Parts: sequence; C-alpha cells; structure tokens
Amino acid sequence: MPNFITHTIEPWMPPGALKAKADYAHIADQSGWTVLPLARYNDARYDDATRTQFINSWLQQVNTNDIVLHQFPSYMSADFEVQFAKKLKARQVKRAILIHDIEPLRLMKHPIWEFDLLNLYDIVIVHSQAMKAQLQSLGVTSQFIIQPLFDYLGLSYSLVSFSHEINFAGTFQKSPWLQQAQNVHINLFGAKPKKWRDTTFPANVTYKGNLDPEQLIMAFRDGFGLIWDNDFEDKTYKTYTKYNAPHKASLYIRAGLPLIAWRESAIGQIIAEQEIGFVIDKLNQLPAQLSETTAAQFNIWQQNMQPLAQQLACGYFTKATLTQLTQ
Repeated sequence: MPNFITHTIEPWMPPGALKAKADYAHIADQSGWTVLPLARYNDARYDDATRTQFINSWLQQVNTNDIVLHQFPSYMSADFEVQFAKKLKARQVKRAILIHDIEPLRLMKHPIWEFDLLNLYDIVIVHSQAMKAQLQSLGVTSQFIIQPLFDYLGLSYSLVSFSHEINFAGTFQKSPWLQQAQNVHINLFGAKPKKWRDTTFPANVTYKGNLDPEQLIMAFRDGFGLIWDNDFEDKTYKTYTKYNAPHKASLYIRAGLPLIAWRESAIGQIIAEQEIGFVIDKLNQLPAQLSETTAAQFNIWQQNMQPLAQQLACGYFTKATLTQLTQ
C-alpha cells in the first residue's frame, strides 16, 4: 500500500522558510514514501475547472486505501484546501494532515474555515497536548498524533561557547519588542520585514542579516537561543506559543544554544522537563536570569541537549510520526 506526502513547491521563497516542510518530505522520501509536489500558484485568480485539473494531475498516482499525508498550510486558497481534502476522501484514501502552522490560533481572523478542513482528515498531526485540546474545544473531532518537535537535518556542527549573549532568529514581525530591547546584547538573524526597513535597532541589538539555514547554524558563536513573540493588534503570536513547536527551537538545539522561552509556552515545558535552558514569565526577567547563569550550568544544559540534537539530525520525530500513520 503506497504512502504519499505532499510538498508545496515555492521557488521564490527563502530556504529558511521552506526548510521544515522540505526536511519532512525528505525524511518521508528516505523512509519509502512518495513525494507529491504541489506547485503553489495563486489559485484564487483561476476558475474552479483549472483548480480541479491541477488537483487531479497531482493525485494521479493515488488509489483507494493509500495513505496521503498533507503538509498544511499550502498557502493556496481555502477553496483549494477543501477541494483537495474532498478529492482525497472521494478516492477513499487514509487522510492525514500535518499542521506546520494554523492561522486561527495565532490571528483573529474571519471567516474561519480551518477547523472544518481538519475534520475532513482522519488524522491531524499537532505539536502538543495543548494544541490538541484547543482544537478539540473548537470542534475538531479527528484522531490526533502529537509530534513535539520538528526535525532539523544538516551536517554536524561545533557547539557554541558560553556567554550571556542572546541569539534571536526568525520572523521579526512577530516580535516588535525587538525595537525596544534593553539590558542584554542580542544577535539578530532574519529578513527585515518591509515595515521594518527603516527601523534602527537599539545599540544593544546587532543585526546579522538574513542567512540560509546552513549558514545560519554556523553563524552562531556563543550564548543562548531566545524564543519570544508578542500579542498585538489582531495578532496572538505569544498566545500561539502555548500550542506550537517553533522550528527555531530545533535550530537552536542543533547549534547547541540553550533555550530561553516563556514559561507558559509548549516549548517552555520541554525546556523545563529536559533541562535544556531556562524559562521566564516576562522579558524583564531576562537580564537577572542571565547574570546568574554560570559556565558550569551552561555546559550541563548543552550536555542535556545532545540526545535531542542527535534525534533532530536523523529525523527521529518525523519517522516516529510516519510509523504511527502506517500502523
């Protein structure tokens, strides 16, 4: 019985934005799954017949009783996602959907169609028990698999050294606190959003530019990896961290950067349980916590991270999920 995994093709996107899905598809491919490439296009500009033609062509290989794992979101339209799921159901395949991100948990949006979409799948792969419980409370009745971390493939790297430096990688627009950051030195990695192009960061923030994943992981020299987003306007990015597994957490672990995160976040629970860094309630607690951290404690956290880092490097968490899907 063949197993398939979707992979949205977006050649214009930076490699860092594509790595989580690309790694998942690669691990599945190496595990004997067949990759179904979905060439992302602006389907809202085309008629329904064109969308149907694309979906039918992408699913040519899929037959009754096969397994199809869909990596979500594809960042095509709601109409595409619903029609794709219904086509899978019509073909009587075992349908699973892997959540990379889900907008209604991190944005105040309308209309909300994502929860109905999840119910078109037999199995929903989520990041945490908290995400599962939240989706169930919002009406999702599918079965669930919990995958607590995204794997992060790549070469072996030398571990960073001890310091009180903070490294922050990722999407700046989720973290406007960076524009007023004080009292700790921050190395900032990522693409500047358009709204931030004229932003001058505080003197204690050093902008290191936007690097590809392999360059980025080698650019870390010392210190900690920080995960901290804000709630603002109609965005609930900080609240979302109660549920999600940030891809940057896997990046930091692979680099040997002990993690710092919000105590109430899903990754904060992993940090506390695995003893791979420390958690805080508010950002203003960060300077004091850092000043109390010794090189000996830093080294213990790094040692505790190594089993996780090895698992992330070999695709352990993805393989575990794929195994559950095929049982």
